[in-house]
Amino acid sequence: MTAGTLAEYLDATAEVSQGHAAAPPELMHLVHEMDAVFHREFFNRPLELTPVAALLAINAYTALLGAVREALSGHVVLVFPVARAALESACYAFLVSQDETRADIWLNRHRSTDDLKACRNVFVVDKAIKILQPFQPVMAEYVRGMYDASIDYGAHPNPLSVLSHIEATGPEGNDEFGFSLTGVQGCNSWHVNRELLVCVETGQAVAFLIAASVADHPFLNERAQDFEDWMASKNQMAESFNGAPIKYVGPMYASVRPPTS
Repeated sequence: MTAGTLAEYLDATAEVSQGHAAAPPELMHLVHEMDAVFHREFFNRPLELTPVAALLAINAYTALLGAVREALSGHVVLVFPVARAALESACYAFLVSQDETRADIWLNRHRSTDDLKACRNVFVVDKAIKILQPFQPVMAEYVRGMYDASIDYGAHPNPLSVLSHIEATGPEGNDEFGFSLTGVQGCNSWHVNRELLVCVETGQAVAFLIAASVADHPFLNERAQDFEDWMASKNQMAESFNGAPIKYVGPMYASVRPPTS
């Protein structure tokens, strides 16, 4: 095996980042639209959130920005663990909003072995999904799909996260065949744009969870159509990017396929 050096990696990610700063990727406008939603709905108005729930919500947003940063660097596989962290933080905020006693369980996580066990038992994404299921079954499954897909595509080193970046390089010597693993994708590449779509889909789940953490938040009530229109607009752009209608279960990005030529 051979690999580039750290210096080469840093040069490559800096070059891709600078290229995207000069000429944004095709789907970057979706990311800016997402950011505008967060600021309009959550950061420009008072929110009835307890301190711990608010802290976890803002942590989810900043992690989401980190996922965008990874996509723009070209090291796209790292989008998934960061996006997963954003989604988990939003789920934790929602769990605390439903029961304020959970805040102390979260804060005391590292106090003792028993506290650690208690925290691990309470703060589970599936428990947030179960609370959502009775009154928001569609979004409950959306959150579940985003979380599961993040693990498949890069939050864990599963086949989809590794093999999708491998290319055959052909015969090399006697009885040998070469393969190349791409660590940094180029400017405006298919992978960069697909992972920006990942960030937007994760962001929609995060936005929903934050809104659901606030009693009667208008984004899920009198302005629920705005949320639905945002989802529909993203779906339309994803299908345009894909070049064909998408039949999918769970996150749309998991059904977007790279071009064959």
